[in-house]
Amino acid sequence: MNRIKGVLGGMFTLFCTVSFAQAATPYASASAGVAILGTSKTETMPETSMSYDPGYALTGAIGLEKGKIRFEGEVGYQKNGLKNTADTDVSIMTYMANGYVDFKLPLSPVTPYVTAGAGVAGVKADGFGFDDDSSTVLAGQVGAGAGFSVAPFVKIDLKYRYFMASDAEFDHEKFSIDSHNVMLGIRVGL
Repeated sequence: MNRIKGVLGGMFTLFCTVSFAQAATPYASASAGVAILGTSKTETMPETSMSYDPGYALTGAIGLEKGKIRFEGEVGYQKNGLKNTADTDVSIMTYMANGYVDFKLPLSPVTPYVTAGAGVAGVKADGFGFDDDSSTVLAGQVGAGAGFSVAPFVKIDLKYRYFMASDAEFDHEKFSIDSHNVMLGIRVGL
């Protein structure tokens, strides 16, 4: 838990650097998309693999933009059902600190970018029959996308992100967690 606090504290300190914040433009964003949760491997004997149906992902963020650099705090949620079952699913609530580098193109309404982030994720396994069906783990993500200017201070974002987390543990059973997400959203300068 101390490592989690240290990572979040460091990201918050970077995010709140006075010189950056004084000259930066605030923004808010929201996204929705498809979440493809990777196959979970367990450590039982024998090792078990579980596949999931494609699910959905939602995120909301507030951030600061200065030139080609952006920093934001993001809250996200995704849910995927276990393949070939009706009432068994995995949901993930994320709290991330993200950084972006924008590649501004002269006279173009399109701005490609790359992103990376770190934080924590609350993973919940419903319908598996565990006594303790939730686990809090360290998480990270990397991705790329493009913002499309549609009005002054308004961009439509299309992005891909690869989300990864340390193994979630339920009743001493560990599940590997990773996800490929394709998101469409809006970003508004404030």
